[in-house]
Amino acid sequence: MKRRSRKERTRHEVVDVAGQELDEQSGWWTSPSTGSVAVATNLVRRLAWALLISGPLLGGWAIVSQPSTDATPAPVVQSSSGDTTGPGGFAEMYVAAFLRAGEGSQGELAAFYPRAEDLELGGKPDAVQVGQIAAVRVKEVASGRYWSVTVAVRVLEPAAKNTANSTASEQSLIRMRFFQVPVEADRDGGPLAALALPAEISAPTGSAPKAELAYGAPLPAQASDPAVATLTEFFAAYLSGSGELGRYISPGTRLSSVRPAPYRSATVTQVAVENTFQDSDGDGRIGAPAGRERLRLVVDVQAARPDGIARPLSYALTLAGRDGRWEVAALDATPQITLPDLPATPTAAPSNSPAQ
Repeated sequence: MKRRSRKERTRHEVVDVAGQELDEQSGWWTSPSTGSVAVATNLVRRLAWALLISGPLLGGWAIVSQPSTDATPAPVVQSSSGDTTGPGGFAEMYVAAFLRAGEGSQGELAAFYPRAEDLELGGKPDAVQVGQIAAVRVKEVASGRYWSVTVAVRVLEPAAKNTANSTASEQSLIRMRFFQVPVEADRDGGPLAALALPAEISAPTGSAPKAELAYGAPLPAQASDPAVATLTEFFAAYLSGSGELGRYISPGTRLSSVRPAPYRSATVTQVAVENTFQDSDGDGRIGAPAGRERLRLVVDVQAARPDGIARPLSYALTLAGRDGRWEVAALDATPQITLPDLPATPTAAPSNSPAQ
């Protein structure tokens, strides 16, 4: 067979990057070979995966590469009537910015307190490091318009240098400080603003009656007590994944073990039963249920971490009797309480109680 020269082949056909050929006589692209389709498909697939993987990286780079500005945008914190979350959170951010402020920080503070632009600030910014911070009291002065917020904050601040040989740890102090902040919202309940600089105050104290748990005195857990036996097996399954949780909960109760298990073991140490419980035998034991009665308890648990360190935990829960044995009917959201001038309050809706 006579072979055509390279020039002749070029005159009769043109090959594109995808493997398709152009027939000069017909003017149509001919179908690519199977191998060419595979190559093209593979290229497209690799390109799609590259875009998918690089998308978040490029997005993150775009964010961190934004040019910095001196002015901090005002935090968009909205208020709503009867809601203290907005004013409380706003005051936390304001106090944190106030404590970190130094020379040149007026713009950041002005985002919370407009008159801060005229302040004279000294020292280096961030000389005081803000740790934990929380609004511990929010008092509504005018409905939906004006609040007094008390903020507690743990700070690491520089101490006076008494000697030239003071170490870095001796030159810093960890303190708990309290500030009171007036916060207002505009007439339409829009963005919040501070009406003054934070006022540092002493730790709040109160003389209001203190709530007490509506349970008897805690008693040492006795292994021979049927209730304690159920609780021990329940918490072993619930906290350490030891055993089957379903064996110790009432039918219809929706509970699942903590995953991954944070502890390697759990031991019940004390049990306090609601005040209505009568210890007929006087031996400090709950005993076996006589029928389908229910008991509310506060249970203290000693849970050992994987490193062997034990941590105390406390649970409010409800036990229910069935077929002569106790089962956990619910982990209650809060324990029952009593106030000096009020009757016992009903326990809040259990966090994991069966549907009625």
